[in-house]
Amino acid sequence: MAVIGQVTLDLVQTVKAARSAAEITAVLVRAGGIFGYERFAIAGVPQSAGENLPDRLLLMHWPEEWAARYVSRGYVQHDPVMAQVRRTTAPFLWSEVEVDRDAALARRVMDEAPAFGLGNGLCVPIHDIDGTETAASFGGARIDLSDEAWAGLHLLAIYAHLASRGLGPALPSRIVRPEGATRCTRREIECIKWAAAGKTGWETSEILSLSQRTVEDYLSNAARKLGAVNRVQLVALAMRAGLID
Repeated sequence: MAVIGQVTLDLVQTVKAARSAAEITAVLVRAGGIFGYERFAIAGVPQSAGENLPDRLLLMHWPEEWAARYVSRGYVQHDPVMAQVRRTTAPFLWSEVEVDRDAALARRVMDEAPAFGLGNGLCVPIHDIDGTETAASFGGARIDLSDEAWAGLHLLAIYAHLASRGLGPALPSRIVRPEGATRCTRREIECIKWAAAGKTGWETSEILSLSQRTVEDYLSNAARKLGAVNRVQLVALAMRAGLID
């Protein structure tokens, strides 16, 4: 699979066609067999001390016993993975999160999860332009991702979040483009297409006979217009807006 390969793009297109949270969940369950994860959840980081997981939950495919324990004990307020989402925009492994020695509840979350089949996982932080923060976590007893799978799951996570966040009883029949989408130029869209195909800025510059600096400027301008905070989210937002297939 390429950095952002055909397998990932096919999955993204299936998410795009989904009309319910159950359909998106089914796609992510199928994707687990490709990327090597077993369980997942997409939920917002709590915005107040009184919020619990159901207040911010978008999608869940956790073991039922772990989900019940996590909610009943209010673990979302102490989960070090959630805390790490506030500090970074880059995907990270759960095992990479540093837990303060004195944070007893945070350590309890990490120590108990493996007993429910969640020994390790990948978390994709999603920071929206409105300031909200979301964790898309994919885990299992163990997880071993290649660089290509890591990049592909990053994109799939962002797009699954976009799709699930827009759900009522069903996705609207017409997806409204972000305001900035109509201002993206032809060249900006060309550069996004090549980024979606896994090309670097230098490779895109060779293909389009532009300087690498010009390509990077086009991508930065497009990201600003669409409200994307990184290259992967830019591709996902462009796909959602219908700027690229």
